[in-house]
Amino acid sequence: MLIYAFRDARGVWYGDPDAAIQDLRPGRGVLTLPPTAPGQNGGLFDGRQVEVLYATCELEASQTSYRLDDGESFAATWHVHELLSPAYQHVLTAPAASRDATTVRLEIDTSRRRYSLQADLLAEGRAEITVVVCTSDGVIRGELTGEVDTCDLAEIGRLIASTPVTPGGQATPSVTSPPPAKATRHGQGWGPEALAHLKEHHRAGMSPEQLAEELGRSEKSIRWKLYDLKLIPFPDDLVPGPRTPVEPEAPKAYSVEAKRQLHPNAYKPWDPEDEKRLAERCAQGASLSELSQEFGRNKGAIASRLLKIQAKGPAADDAWEYGG
Repeated sequence: MLIYAFRDARGVWYGDPDAAIQDLRPGRGVLTLPPTAPGQNGGLFDGRQVEVLYATCELEASQTSYRLDDGESFAATWHVHELLSPAYQHVLTAPAASRDATTVRLEIDTSRRRYSLQADLLAEGRAEITVVVCTSDGVIRGELTGEVDTCDLAEIGRLIASTPVTPGGQATPSVTSPPPAKATRHGQGWGPEALAHLKEHHRAGMSPEQLAEELGRSEKSIRWKLYDLKLIPFPDDLVPGPRTPVEPEAPKAYSVEAKRQLHPNAYKPWDPEDEKRLAERCAQGASLSELSQEFGRNKGAIASRLLKIQAKGPAADDAWEYGG
């Protein structure tokens, strides 16, 4: 059960309110966030009260749980956690995948960009570093991946910080933006071109259903975005109703040990030999389910690795359903 969306006192939804969930109806609760601690940078919603939605879903879970006002506690998706946690320099350390490996995440948000760094600490003092730069609405603008000795990280950081924008130190020339691209899958971030396209065609009289087909999104996503842009009234019919009481179920475990009972290789680093074999099995036509069982990892991990190594085959095509 993950908190996957929330709304503030103005009725504006955040997170992934139209995410695919496994429950008939999501759970609802109230979360009062603590005020900013002395000496710390404040989060966007510090000291506020928000209404949250939680359900079983396939989105990536953060390592932080939030205690609702009624006493129940739930982990949040990474998207929701990034919005609810302090906006600057919050560091989260995940449980160690093995004695010589752990993962460190660092996120820094500004008004225009979100910078995310993940460091997988390996054996012999080395680390695999992945840096992703996104716009505030989730559109990826850049990515950097590599493996280095941890003792070199500080100097590499100084080198990057001292690099001018251009050899002459001048601002980068503006580049003409391409025409608005049609979304390739639901959940893709809203870029400036897509927003301009949405506004123009809405004002021209296109219905949400027509816009959904035009932009490759769900009608629900279109209506929420039109409301967010103050182009239509609040869509009350899209707000989930109260959850029908169901039999309580055992809390879902998120520990490494519990996950390895289902997937023996969960959180373990990928060896080059495993990646090569994964690409070969994908090219042979193996499905995500077959690869998950064969490699001892969940489907999301298999999907992410297939996209990272640019594998070819039916399983790689299906990998987009897991968000990469």
